[in-house]
Amino acid sequence: MQTSFSFLKLAGTATLLLITGSIAAEDLNTIYSLAEINDPQFRAARAQYMADSEGSYQAWAAVMPQISGSMHKTDTSSEVVRDSGTTNFDYDSDGYTLSLSQTIYNHAKFAQISQASATSAQAEAKFRYAEQELILRAAERYLDVLAAQDNLDFTRAEKESIAHQLKQTQQRFNVGLTAITDVHEAQARYDQSVAQDISAENKLAINREILREITNKDHPQLKSLLETTPLLGPNPADVTEWVKSALMNNFLLLATKETVEASYAGISKARAGHYPSLDIVASKSLNEIGGGFQGKREQEDTTIALQLSLSIFNGGAVMSQSREAAYRHQQSKEILEQTRRATERQARNSFLSVLANISQVKALKQALASSETALKATTAGFKVGTRTTVDVLNSQRDLFRAKLNYALARYEYIKETLRLKQAAGTLSKQDLNAINDWLGS
Repeated sequence: MQTSFSFLKLAGTATLLLITGSIAAEDLNTIYSLAEINDPQFRAARAQYMADSEGSYQAWAAVMPQISGSMHKTDTSSEVVRDSGTTNFDYDSDGYTLSLSQTIYNHAKFAQISQASATSAQAEAKFRYAEQELILRAAERYLDVLAAQDNLDFTRAEKESIAHQLKQTQQRFNVGLTAITDVHEAQARYDQSVAQDISAENKLAINREILREITNKDHPQLKSLLETTPLLGPNPADVTEWVKSALMNNFLLLATKETVEASYAGISKARAGHYPSLDIVASKSLNEIGGGFQGKREQEDTTIALQLSLSIFNGGAVMSQSREAAYRHQQSKEILEQTRRATERQARNSFLSVLANISQVKALKQALASSETALKATTAGFKVGTRTTVDVLNSQRDLFRAKLNYALARYEYIKETLRLKQAAGTLSKQDLNAINDWLGS
């Protein structure tokens, strides 16, 4: 019976391992494709773009021919009282009216077309910016999960190392080779590592949830970053060129420029309240009346007219609206200047950060090698009695911190490279493809 139970337990464990092993690790391109479909923020940006694009069609529709029609049917009963007596008349009336109007000149409507055109261009620029923002968010959240996973792996490795050191210290104490204070120190470090392991595991779970927010899917395994990841500097290597590209191509800046154009057209639209408008108006109507005083008859009318309209006085509303539009335009220009400065700052900062990240990764890689050498030397000294348990624990801690800092610096280098390209307005799916090639199993 015990043998049968052990066999079933072993078979169940093997099945679980097969199922776990069958889950293929997902790469960055997969995450982005899922986010492109499932991210509510991006889908809302797409819907807003489509909605804002309709404004141009509506503005043009206002100057196109306007055709309307109506029909009527009435039944009338009347009573006529005379000296000779009272007479009742019952009759009905049927007919229709067909009207057509065409704008010849209406400054407000023409200004609305210009304003709508700028608004549509603004909507497209904002959507392109949302596309780049999705690329950046997908990459950042993917790398944040990798960073949290590295943090957990290093924390657990450190905990195992401390546990091994605690065991050795306890054994040395039992034979009188070390003091009880070393045992207490090793035990305290181990207790701290247990708490750090819990925190690291929770942080990984949180980052996975943050990633799931944009993909609507759990991602138990992600492909990790290869050790051979290249450190590519900005190309071109001149910050002035990146700033120039940002001022020309940054989509958020382009959207703000179109806001200025739309507000300028709004001034012209507001002032149009004092301008005349001219329309061609045509109508055709048919009215059939049966009975009544004049008996049954039919009346058909056709009219064509030029209609000139001019607002003479409206309580000062047009002047107030014109001033408001001018202030709105001034506001949009100030926002444009602020956005321009922020865009230039972002480009310069990201450029400098990429260069700093490259240097930092190289320095941390060297620090990692030094920490490994230091740990070996401290461990050897501990075995011969020249170094204490505290020295070994400190060296272990420094090594694992160096490993984590090196990993985090590599992730930050990739993020900052993407931010630089977003600032310059050149970030695209191809940039994700390049990063995807740096991922292993």
